[in-house]
Amino acid sequence: MQTIKAIPQAPWSERERRYATWYAPLEDQADIDLAVHWVLGRADVFLNTVGDIELLPRVLDAASRFQARPDEADMERLLEERYMTPLFV
Repeated sequence: MQTIKAIPQAPWSERERRYATWYAPLEDQADIDLAVHWVLGRADVFLNTVGDIELLPRVLDAASRFQARPDEADMERLLEERYMTPLFV
């Protein structure tokens, strides 16, 4: 199974578009690490890369340092602290 949107934060809505993605992505390396590690922590899925050349090195860096999937509490904290919202509703 493919994971095609591993680092979305929310739809762009009224935000300034700073990246070549159709969604507002996570930007901080620590946040990207959590999101990428969560995806890579599932044996039955793989991660497609992000389509923005500024974000791609951050995603690849996170992937290169993967050791274990974050726990649910870490992911819940990320959702709340970054005001993450679904892209598809």
